[in-house]
Amino acid sequence: MGKNSQPAPDYTPLAEASKEAAEVQAALGYQQLDFAKQQYNDTRPMLQGIADQQMAAQNQQMKQAQDYYTYQQNTFRPLEKSIVADAQNFNTAAYRDQLASRAAADSGLAFSNTRAQNQRQMASMGVNPNSGRFAGIQNSAGIAQAATTANAMTNTRLQAEQMGHARQMDAAGLGRNLASASLGAYQGASNAGSQAGANAQSAGQNYMGNMATGAGTIGNGQQMQLQGLSSVLNAQTQTYINTNDSLLGDLGGVLGGGAAAYTAFSDRRLKENIKEVAVDQRTSLTLYEFNYIDRPGTTYVGVMADEVERIYPEAVIEVDGYLKVNYDILGIEFKEVA
Repeated sequence: MGKNSQPAPDYTPLAEASKEAAEVQAALGYQQLDFAKQQYNDTRPMLQGIADQQMAAQNQQMKQAQDYYTYQQNTFRPLEKSIVADAQNFNTAAYRDQLASRAAADSGLAFSNTRAQNQRQMASMGVNPNSGRFAGIQNSAGIAQAATTANAMTNTRLQAEQMGHARQMDAAGLGRNLASASLGAYQGASNAGSQAGANAQSAGQNYMGNMATGAGTIGNGQQMQLQGLSSVLNAQTQTYINTNDSLLGDLGGVLGGGAAAYTAFSDRRLKENIKEVAVDQRTSLTLYEFNYIDRPGTTYVGVMADEVERIYPEAVIEVDGYLKVNYDILGIEFKEVA
């Protein structure tokens, strides 16, 4: 900067802080990635072992489910069909007639047996089997005994049939839960397989999630550095704009004042079409015609600051990086000629 101007702001600490933040975040991100990899290596065998056990459980439950299904199909399905057939047969006229015929046969058999027994008893008692008394006793006792015996036999058969039917129902009831048990076993096997697949994949999923976390940490650090450097760039750009605005404003003020100006920018870098026109006798400085780069249509006569600085340094100052001459000190007129 110039001898009388403020020094430019130093953005080095901000840039270094941005870089340091990015490095810290990057180091943390790489640590996260290393941890994720180590965690993956540590947990993958364990999770794979759990998945293998779950697959074994799935296979066992599948076998159990198939066994339930086969047993139900081969054993209890035929029994249930038989019970249904018996129930349908029981509720028919033919079956009722069969029971009635069975009862009649049982009654006739019982009557014959009773009559033969009475004959033997009466004969042993000396009763004439041809007498009316013998016949009456025999008929009365035979009928009663035959009826009782027939009824007892019929009831016994019915009870035995009902007991057999009840036992069939009990046996069929044993297999009624096999269908749901088989379905439950199939569902358990399916769940075990699903869990095995999830556990087998979870190690990789955790690894990928942690990699994303590490990458995000590193990316945040880079973003912090970019933000810091962007702040530096924006500040430098604004300083450059402000400097140029100030420079052009000062230059415009000097040029607009004509010969009445006390100072003017005389840096060669601001001029073009420079030509020697005379020498100032009092100061021995060369006078030049020139135009400013930003004012190509206007010609001025003046000195060059670098030449003045060698002989009269007290008449030269630096403003925003450019040399400026105090013409009052030199006693030379800075003027516009065209």
